[in-house]
Amino acid sequence: MHRLIHLSDIHFGIHDQPVVEAVEQTIKQTEADLVICAGDVTQWADPEEFEQAKAWLDKIEGHGHEVLVVPGNHDVPSTDLVQRFLKPHARWDKHMGEERNPWIERPGLAILGLNTARGLVIKNGKISDDQIALMRERFAQAANDALRILVCHHPLWELPRGAKPGDAIQNQMAAVNATDDVGIDLVLTGHNHTSSVHRTLDLPNGDGTALAIQAGTAFSTRIRTEPPSFNIIHANRTACAITVMGWDGDHYVERRQHHYVREHDEAHWQVSEASVASLMGDLAQTLEDG
Repeated sequence: MHRLIHLSDIHFGIHDQPVVEAVEQTIKQTEADLVICAGDVTQWADPEEFEQAKAWLDKIEGHGHEVLVVPGNHDVPSTDLVQRFLKPHARWDKHMGEERNPWIERPGLAILGLNTARGLVIKNGKISDDQIALMRERFAQAANDALRILVCHHPLWELPRGAKPGDAIQNQMAAVNATDDVGIDLVLTGHNHTSSVHRTLDLPNGDGTALAIQAGTAFSTRIRTEPPSFNIIHANRTACAITVMGWDGDHYVERRQHHYVREHDEAHWQVSEASVASLMGDLAQTLEDG
């Protein structure tokens, strides 16, 4: 199984420093294949905030974790209208790097990040037709046994946003159809500052075979109905366990777990009562028997 740490909405500029340190310590102590940050690394897209975010993510890499990060809507300037509409990603490119649709492929794992933040889209983000074509191209080259993950800031569906659902992404149906066509297993997002896990089968306009997994805000003060949180995910193409880690005022502790299994990679995920340890044990036995 692959172990992934899924963060989002870290919002340097309105961050809570003790929580920042607690997240870093938890990550440092966790063996993971990859740390994923699903956007909104800043609050106002100020250069100083980008510098803080880049320095922190560099520290995470320094602890031996590869990092994949995509922009969020707060990473586009909101008060500098010239920057917002003419060069919305100039500050991101300068501080975070110019690759806004990162691709990682390794044995058993294929991950594509898409930039859904736009200068002209204020609220819910967008996946363009060119990005959909990129998704199809990238995953067409992935191995059949690779866990296929799409990462973006904005949810593709109307997912929980506190007490009410948030908006779905623009160009939704084309994006959702593409995730189904290329066999996406997990869609990892943020934006709503609310952690949740859903089968896409159960969502409006979502009839595919993926899990839609939201991360809450990892350490900003901009919370909604729950304290800061992030996810630790153990998964392959037939088993997935999501542990939601939450801030209790002093430490990050395990809040809840979600477990899903399926018979093969084209089947729908089913809720399982198995624990993470049990799922990993079953996988090890399967590999040994094979």
